Formats: sequence, structure tokens, C-alpha cells
Amino acid sequence: MTKQITVGFDGSTPAVEAVTWAAAEAKARGATLRIVSCYEIPLAGDAIGGWAGTEAYATLMDASRDALAEMKHSVGTWAPEVQIITEPSAGPASSALVENVEPDDLVVVGASGRRGAKAAWLGSTPRHLVRHSPCPVVVVRGSASRGRPDRIVVGIDGSPSSERALQWATDEADLHQVGVLIVHSWLYPYLAVDTASSQARDLTNVDAACLVERAVESARERSAAEIDSQLVEGGAVTALLETVRDGDLLVLGSRGRGAVKANLFGSTVNSVLDRAEVPVVVVRGADERE
Repeated sequence: MTKQITVGFDGSTPAVEAVTWAAAEAKARGATLRIVSCYEIPLAGDAIGGWAGTEAYATLMDASRDALAEMKHSVGTWAPEVQIITEPSAGPASSALVENVEPDDLVVVGASGRRGAKAAWLGSTPRHLVRHSPCPVVVVRGSASRGRPDRIVVGIDGSPSSERALQWATDEADLHQVGVLIVHSWLYPYLAVDTASSQARDLTNVDAACLVERAVESARERSAAEIDSQLVEGGAVTALLETVRDGDLLVLGSRGRGAVKANLFGSTVNSVLDRAEVPVVVVRGADERE
């Protein structure tokens, strides 16, 4: 059971969207909402606008506390039953957001403004959190984040990580009383030019269909939600992005099957985080703590 939802806040529009999503989720779960605002400490001896570094530090801290108090008041007006903790932090967001976080908690952030190669080289808070957080991470983008989701879409590949993602997705569907769509993509990497290769392609398709069937059966055993599935021939990123629609919540496992597929699935997660226009939840396996 989720006891605490931690959300990063820096005053930006994506951060406000993240707080809005996190507050709605905290209300639905009866969880405490922890809003963390991070600021940089000026280097000793630096001057900012003619002020000494210590004075600038105090100014930044006061501004952070004021912004948090305003955000807390805003959330409290429409969700008075939610217990809210505000926490200004001088550390980097990627570290502050995972402090004192338990595996059953949630960490929520707004989508990074960096995308694609720039995000990969320069790094980003969402990517760092997905890799290091001990609990599921929600990356929020767009106005579709407001309120409860219309539908939960979960991508699977048969790995332990995606199985945990499916469990999380079905529990979330029960919480909000919405349906679940299970999506699996498959791709035969060779050109079917003869009977043998054509049969191999058919077997790949059958294996994929069996994987989806098992996932649907597992989801129906766990959840009272309506469970649907979609088997897509093609790349995982395209399959997922073309399936989701405004109002969905997309859930993914953080790693795939085996060393190679784990890297490929990690690439899928990064690509989806860069491009998805709906909130994305990344669920890590129990053996993936770093």
C-alpha cells in the first residue's frame, strides 16, 4: 500500500502538472503528498547581483519555501483531505526525490524539456530517477495528467520487470475503476523468402500471441477491471505511442529479457519518455535496485 507520493516542484508548468497528477493520486490512495523543491547553493565567495553567497542562499531558500507554501495552499483548496508535506532541498532533484522513499511509494516528476540525444548526453532528472528510484516513477507531460486516467495501457515483453508493470497497472485500474489495455509488439527480424523462414515468422507470431494470452489471464486473475489486449507487429516504441490516446496512463517495465533485450527495452523506455504525450509510469523489478 502506497504511504507516500513524492513529487518534484520547481515552479514550471510541467512541475505544476506533476503536482496536480500526484495530488489526485494521493487523494485516491489516501497517501501523504510530499512536495520537494530543489535549488542550487551558490559557491562560497560567489556574488549574485552584488550579494554575498550566503545572502543569496538565504534568498533562494526563502523563495523556495514561499513557492512551496503557495503550491500547498493551492492543492489544499481542492484536496483538503490529503496530508501535504513540503520540503525545500539544497541537493540535486535526482537525489532529493528518492531520499526516504520506500519500494511501494511513488515518485512523480514533470517531463524534462530535454529530448532525444540531448537528454541522453546531458542527462535529465526523469531518466536518472527511472534508473535509480527504488519505487515506480511517474513522468507527467500534458494536460491529460489532470484527474483520474480514462484507461491504463501497459506494455509487456514477458520479462520480470514487465510482469511487475502489469501487476501495478491492474492495481491502478482497480483503484480508479477503469479498463486495462495490454500491448505487446513482435518483430521477425528476417525477410521471409522461403517456406522455412515463413514458418519461423509464423512461430514468432504464435509465441507473441501466447505471451499476450498468458498476460491477459494473469491480469484477469488479479483484477476486476475490464482487460483487453493488442498484439502489434512492429517496433515497441511505435506500437505504444500509436496505441495511447489522450487521457491514458502508460505503464512500462524498466528492463526487458536478457542482457541485450534489457538494453533494447531500456532504449524503448527512454524513447517513450521523450515522446509520449501522456503520463508514463516506469516500474522496476525487485532485483533492479541500484
